[in-house]
This record gives sequence, C-alpha cells and structure tokens, in this order.
Amino acid sequence: MISAKAPGKAVIWGEYAVLAGAPAMVMAVDRYAECQIEPGGEVWSCQALGFNDQVEVSADQLLSASVPMHGAAAPIAVASQTLGLTSIPAGARVQLDSRAFFAESHPDRKLGIGSSAAICTAACAAMAELSGNSLSFEQALHAHRQMQQAQGSGIDVAAAYYGGVLRFSEGKATPTQWPQALCYRFIWTGVSAKTTSHLQTFSQWRSAGDTRALDNLANACAALFVQADMDSLRDYVEQLKKLDRTAGLGIYSEPHKQLDRLAIEHQLVYKPCGAGGGDIGIVFGNLEQHHNHLDLFTQTARRQAFHPLALEIAAHGIRPTR
Repeated sequence: MISAKAPGKAVIWGEYAVLAGAPAMVMAVDRYAECQIEPGGEVWSCQALGFNDQVEVSADQLLSASVPMHGAAAPIAVASQTLGLTSIPAGARVQLDSRAFFAESHPDRKLGIGSSAAICTAACAAMAELSGNSLSFEQALHAHRQMQQAQGSGIDVAAAYYGGVLRFSEGKATPTQWPQALCYRFIWTGVSAKTTSHLQTFSQWRSAGDTRALDNLANACAALFVQADMDSLRDYVEQLKKLDRTAGLGIYSEPHKQLDRLAIEHQLVYKPCGAGGGDIGIVFGNLEQHHNHLDLFTQTARRQAFHPLALEIAAHGIRPTR
C-alpha cells in the first residue's frame, strides 16, 4: 500500500494582496489529508472520507480525466494527467481522507484550512510514488489549478507541499520563521465559507480600475516582513478592512466582526485567515505581555459559541510512504 499525507494551511497575512504579487505568510498546520492506494482488481474504487463520495472508474477514465472534477476520483485523475502517466494498474482501492479538515462538533462543516489543496497534493504524491516518479511543487500546483478552474494564488498548495512557515509571492515559496515577538490562537467562526465566490468578486472589482486599497494592503504585507509587531499588524488589519469595504468582498462577516471587537477589548489584534466570510481567524498578542490576554480572549470566545482550535506548525510537507 502507498500512502501520502499533506498538511493544511492558515494564511497569517497577505490574503488577496498575494494575488497581486505581494508577499504573504502562510503556516502549514498539523491537520493532515491522506491518500492511500492499494493496487489490485479490475477497477479503481475511489472513496472520499470527509466530503463523502465513492465511485468506481476504469484506468482509461482516469488517464483521460473523463471523470467529474467534484468527485472522489478527481484528485487521482488530475494527478495522472499532471504526471503525464500513460499506464497505471487496471485497478486499485483508493481512500482519500480529509476528515481532519472538518469541525469535530459539526462534521459536515469545513474549517477552511485548505482541504482541497492538501488532498490534491496527497493524491499527486501517492500517484507519483506508485509510478516511480517524483512530484514537484509546480506539478502539485498545476493539478490543484485543474481542479479549481485556475483560481487562487497557490499559497495553500505551497503549505501542503513544503510544510513549515513560508513566505509566498508570485508562485514561489521560501521558508521563513514565525515572528519571535508574537504569540497566537486560532478560532473557528462556526461558519464555513466558499472561497471561490470571494475570489470572483475580488477579480471583478480589481478589473474595474482603482486598486489603491489593494496597493496599500500590499505595502502593509511587505512591512510585516520587515517588522512583525502589534503595531504593524494593526496597520495591516486596517488596510484589510478598507479593502473589504471598498471592494465589497464580505471578508468581515458578522462572526469575524464580533471576534475583532472582542480582540480590541483584550488589547489584541484579530484577523480572518484567507478569503474570510467565515472559516477561521487568528488573534495575535505580544509574546512578553499578552499570554493572559489570549487566554481570556479564548475563554470568552468559547462562551460566545466560537471554537478555539489547537493548530500548531506542521514542520514537514508532503511525505509519501510504502
């Protein structure tokens, strides 16, 4: 049996601005998607745990990518195409497991930590191992874009592929360090968001002309890589809010607004992670001053029906095994 695991992601800063070439910081988080492949039989039996789908397809269907791009066979099909495979076993049992990317209390709701990128990268790595090939980041990125109709920057694929904490800009990922002056907690809003709709709205707004709000956000991203402290984060959050208002993106949904107000009350800085509208957010504090503030924030957020998440840095990215 071949197995490959890939971690999820949390965008620390740089959402939307990264689509304009600004540097973003992303953390690979220790929730893993796994692809297992056991060759044998006459058909490929593909089961997805998480979004719950099961389908049987032929090897020819996978090689020609003539399967639905929303089903359990899609990651295997795009992996086969991306790797340029012309021959695969006649049959296999495939299990795609992304359950760690769903809320324990609401197993039908995604947390918004990059499940599609992680499961696609895991499938690509497993198929590469099966065929005796190696998987490049560029191949993993291409495969995910095939599944997502070319939307997104690829920052989530970078986290799945490389792991750790990354500086990501214009399709390139560079390892970096978590800012020593900062501590953090992650919070799930309890609401799942659809990233694609936010990206479509952003694309339409950007094509209309005046992008000063985006330019200011990009400058705030660059400043954080020079000096990542509470003041720089407050400026970044202010620029993110201005972009949200100007472009009508819906980043700050009511749950995010509530968490933002709560953070301000506790002298902390809060922001949504990624496209916003729901999913997760992160609250920052000064390492030397705000540990107790973070604990109080977390306790209050839990009483208000939000869901603190114990997410840590995933040190490693994709790793196939036999």
